[in-house]
Amino acid sequence: MTKSVISNDSELSILKGISFTINAGESVAIMGTSGAGKSTLMGLLAGLDQPTSGSITLLNSTISEMDDEQRAKIRSESVGFVFQDFLLIPSLTALQNVTLPMLLRGNEDETSNNKKAKQLLQEVGLAGRETHLPTQLSGGEQQRVALARAFITQPKVLFADEPTGNLDQKTAAHIIELLFEMNKEQGTTLILVTHDANLAKRCQRTLIINDGQCQENPC
Repeated sequence: MTKSVISNDSELSILKGISFTINAGESVAIMGTSGAGKSTLMGLLAGLDQPTSGSITLLNSTISEMDDEQRAKIRSESVGFVFQDFLLIPSLTALQNVTLPMLLRGNEDETSNNKKAKQLLQEVGLAGRETHLPTQLSGGEQQRVALARAFITQPKVLFADEPTGNLDQKTAAHIIELLFEMNKEQGTTLILVTHDANLAKRCQRTLIINDGQCQENPC
């Protein structure tokens, strides 16, 4: 699989002949220097972008042959995301942010959704903070809301892009523990983009992206 973009009327090759398989339930870290293409690769694996050539299979579906609507349906049903910048909706409470993926999926059972969200917020240590807006929460608390939001749909695959990048060391360590704990509880496949070698060591496998290629085993 390759990915190229047009820059200043010339073609820039970001990923060159990437090929690997991630098994269900695995935890995999994707590492590489800044600009190596880590986030680009994650976007392709999640169906947020399309490869220039080659194919990508997600959950037994060839998403590289699907249109935007079909890929969005798979993400809604089976994929969760955690981002470095949290990406919470500022005008929504913690509880509302967590239940949002259920509403986007078409599940409007407010009682059931709120019950699941409250349970997840309790699991990440935010019981009693359900009505707080993101601006009323610390960075670590916002990331815990984002974790709860990612897991409410019980995703089969979770993509995490530098999930501790904006956190202090102590808070980051706590978020990492929560991430792997919830990952293990739900049996979710975890694909983690990080520059943190210690975080990568927590994963079962590490893929190194260098100069647009996957150069180390088990690639």
